[in-house]
Amino acid sequence: MPQVTTVVHPVESPPAANIPPVAGVVQQDGSGQVCHMCGRKTKSAALEASAAHNVPMMSRPRPLRISVKAFRRLGRVGIAAVAVIGCLLLAQCSWFAPPPAPTPSPSGTTAPPIRTISKANLITAADLPSGIGGAKVIEYQRHARTLDQLSICQPQPLEALGASSMKSRSFKLRHPTGDQPFPRSSLDEQPDRYAVVLQFADPSAAARAKLIYQGWVASCLASGAPAKGIKVLRPSFDWTPVVAEPAQAEVAEVVYQDNDSSDRNAYFESIGLTVLEDRMMITIHIFYNDESPYSVDLGEEEAGFAHPQLGMIEAAAQRLSR
Repeated sequence: MPQVTTVVHPVESPPAANIPPVAGVVQQDGSGQVCHMCGRKTKSAALEASAAHNVPMMSRPRPLRISVKAFRRLGRVGIAAVAVIGCLLLAQCSWFAPPPAPTPSPSGTTAPPIRTISKANLITAADLPSGIGGAKVIEYQRHARTLDQLSICQPQPLEALGASSMKSRSFKLRHPTGDQPFPRSSLDEQPDRYAVVLQFADPSAAARAKLIYQGWVASCLASGAPAKGIKVLRPSFDWTPVVAEPAQAEVAEVVYQDNDSSDRNAYFESIGLTVLEDRMMITIHIFYNDESPYSVDLGEEEAGFAHPQLGMIEAAAQRLSR
């Protein structure tokens, strides 16, 4: 069978010079190099590989390095974070707990408790000495004067003194049958001794109350007529200090008479003011006679009997201290 031979003629490429340059087109020449058109340079794969090896060391990224100190610091931070989270979950952190309530300062800034009075601070009949002729002092409340006018020289109720509380008690001399040292008077069915204890907020309030009461007595005597139908016989007087440890006490006496009185008999009314710290005792003693057999100054040569007011003040000082 005849053999057929196929002849293949190579197709020649047109000359490169005859192909017009196109912008942005990369052509490869026979040497495998890539040509860059229009002034824009495009590197071939071989050139890019060689350029990568030629990058300076300073422009390369450094490998991540952690020092031992930084690693330990990070470890401590991590441990603290875990502890805080655990605290929050278990609610056991003291620094997240509410602050404790403030405790009272022991420096004495707290107000002291308010004191009160009781029957123990009142004079009793047993505290008072017996009277002239062996007369016995008894408690006697019938027909007693009110606290609005405890004394003939008291123009206002005792509440005006500002006491927080008050307690009172009255007494009378009981004479043996047929032994009456003083003339008959309106006092026969009334007490002849009064005692009122007053409690104040502080010592300054008690001292102020004492000055107020002393002012009442002074005004009463200066007027000459403390009440309707009454005239003062001795307008001048002095407050006499009385020893009454541990308290301080003074006594004054008012002598007055009814306007229609035709004899020399008069009322002798003594007023005692005893102050101890924030308490005060007002004591009143009254009797009816032509003259007074009593004296508040036993140091005088012609002094008479000890004034009953002195025994009341002495008892008041002891009772106020309870």
